[in-house]
Amino acid sequence: MRAVLAPITMVLAVMFSLVACAQESGEFKAGQHYEVLPQAVPQKSNDKIEVTEMFWYGCAHCFTFEPTLERWKEKMPSDVALLKLPAIWQPVMDVHARLYYVADAMGVLEKMHTPIFNTIYSQRQMLAIREGRNWKPDLKAIEALFNKHGEDGAKAAKLMNSFAINSKVKQGMANQRAYKMTGTPEVVVAGKYRISSSFPGYKGKSNGQELMLQVADYLIAKERAERG
Repeated sequence: MRAVLAPITMVLAVMFSLVACAQESGEFKAGQHYEVLPQAVPQKSNDKIEVTEMFWYGCAHCFTFEPTLERWKEKMPSDVALLKLPAIWQPVMDVHARLYYVADAMGVLEKMHTPIFNTIYSQRQMLAIREGRNWKPDLKAIEALFNKHGEDGAKAAKLMNSFAINSKVKQGMANQRAYKMTGTPEVVVAGKYRISSSFPGYKGKSNGQELMLQVADYLIAKERAERG
């Protein structure tokens, strides 16, 4: 009797496994948990599956998303690259995006990213000076911040309005438009799929940010399978 039941049990186990996989793959749906971009945005490198987080240093949701994203990054597969894109849709965000690009250009982004975030969001120091409807970089405050963390503050201040950083800002805004970004934080996978907790599939979910990264994992696997 056991000899007969064993094969049946194995068949049932396989069937249940297939059903579970089917449910898992169908759990995340376009229009509910992610959006397929009308036109794919070319990646910087085809050797990796790029995951791009769109963020703003003054965004509360981005600030709370940061540690979750860092934990996810620690377990990230070797064929995946995590990139960041500072969002710009108002003048003060232009200044903050420049801070990101300056730190990156100086090779100190890993060191300065958190201090910049803490200064702008937690301490509410904008590192910018308001002039009517416009904002300009507070070069003295920026220099002091970089100096405080052992970096060349004078160089950082000088780079803020440089040609190289202007070019980075223009390219970033072009990518932002191509990604159809509507808020922060949002995530784009492989230049093809946009993930936002504003989509219907996240409604009523208390773990929306964790769910965004689960969707990212799903789309990474999808992209990997398509690449073969």
